[in-house]
Parts: sequence; C-alpha cells; structure tokens
Amino acid sequence: MNILKYFRYLLEASIALNILIFCKVLGINKSAKLLGFLASFVGPNLGISRRAYINLDLAISELSTEKKTEIVKNMWQNLGMTSAEFFNLSKLSKEANERIEIEGIEIAKKYIQEGAIFISAHKANWEVIPIAIKKSGGSVAAIYRNSNNFFVNNWMINQRKKITKNQIAKGPGGARKMLRFLEKRGNIAMLVDQKLSSGVKVDFFGVSAMTSDAPATFSLKYGFPVIPMSVERKEGSSFKVRFYPKIEIETSQNRQKDILIFTSKINEFLEKIIKEKPHEWFWLHNRWDKRFQ
Repeated sequence: MNILKYFRYLLEASIALNILIFCKVLGINKSAKLLGFLASFVGPNLGISRRAYINLDLAISELSTEKKTEIVKNMWQNLGMTSAEFFNLSKLSKEANERIEIEGIEIAKKYIQEGAIFISAHKANWEVIPIAIKKSGGSVAAIYRNSNNFFVNNWMINQRKKITKNQIAKGPGGARKMLRFLEKRGNIAMLVDQKLSSGVKVDFFGVSAMTSDAPATFSLKYGFPVIPMSVERKEGSSFKVRFYPKIEIETSQNRQKDILIFTSKINEFLEKIIKEKPHEWFWLHNRWDKRFQ
C-alpha cells in the first residue's frame, strides 16, 4: 500500500475516533445539531460540492441557481446530522419508539414473515431503515459496502450490528448470502441508488445509469416481493419511515426485458421520493458515470 494512503487512512481513523468521543459526550440531539450546523457552513465550500451541482444540473435542471445552492447547503446539514447519529446508533435504536414514526406498517407486516427485499435510497438517515423493518416484526440483513479505510471498516460494521447483527457485504459472495437469508424467511434491506460498474443500464432522472438488478432478479426468479421504503427527517433526530406497495410488473417470456422494466420502476420510485425532499438525498455520488451513458 502507498505510504501516503496508509497515513491518510490513519489520520481519518484518528479524526473519527475523536468525533465519536465528542458525539457520545454531547449526546445525540446536541451533537447532531452542532455537526449539522458545521457541515452546512463548511461543506458547500469544499471541492466535492461541485459534484452535487453537476448532479443537480443533470437530474433537476429546471431548478434556479438559488434553489440548487439551498439544496446543497441543506444536504450538508443533513449529512452532518446523520454522521452524529451514526456515532450514536445504539441510542438511536433504543429510542426508536420515540424517534421513528412508521407509515404503511401493514404493508411490511403482510410480507415480512415470508422474506422480502426492502429497497430505498441514501436519503435523510438511511441507517434507520433496518430499525423500522425490525419494528415491523421480522429479521433483517443490511447490505453494505466495505470502507476503503481498513482502520475504520470493522468498527463501522460493528456500529451497524447494534441495529441488526445480520450484515452482508456487497461482492461476489453477497448475492449467495442474500438468497440463503431470504430462503430462511429473513428480509433484506438494500440501498439501490449508487453507481455500479455492473448491473443494468436504465434511466435515472432521464439519464442512463448503471443500476443494481439484484432486487428485480430475486423477485422475478424466486418470487420474493420488493417493497419500496422512504425515510424523511422530521425535527432534529427524528424520522418518518414509509412502506409502499410492492413493485409489480406484467411478466413476459423475456426475462432480461422484465428485469429492465422492473428496475426502471425502482428508479422511478427513487426519483419520486428524492424530488419530494431533494436536500435529504446524497448528491455527492458520482451517480451518472459517463462511461455508461
């Protein structure tokens, strides 16, 4: 490994440790408010924010410059609050009844004992999704991507285990583990709004984007329902989680065509919930890779 990268990862881990201590001492409400304020002040001035403006121009081009500036600022505030809440996941989980309002729970309960795939986006605080699924009465496995920083990767996994002990890493073996978990009538929580180098190419906000075809494939091949979800931030560190009716399509004899149609429906849902509160979505993704457009 490059020595500079090694020390960069070490510095990042040291900063994360200090933030962890700070957030634990200050508590979830105060730390979220403070980090949210600091992020909204510093974040828009960072070079990475250019990616947010590029993505907004691609996805919602009709917005005024002033509105885009407001969205980017508020996005950073949400990210700062989400970071503080991540350092307090155990408390967030314990206080779920007071902090998480659930709408459409009857939809989740209809499928949750048979195994279902719950899909959503990096919106508001996406870490509460497994909490809401567990509150609906079922077991859940969260799909995650390993961090490049090996100093903090295991710690991040252990943090998420405070919500659900079932954690499945993306990768070659991840799909097999997902299938085994579903076959045991467990449930899967997936965030399907990130850029991929594989999958299928379907429109996202009218622009071609490589998108995970796993939910469509598992549903069409094995019959597991795909249930869309959304998370909205209410006041402070409290949230509203909504379950929506399962995604359905008219199937044909062409499986690949059906997967494309199914995945397009997923992206249409994501577009809808992002447009409702665009400042809560993570616009910093390099979502639309020019290689696949």
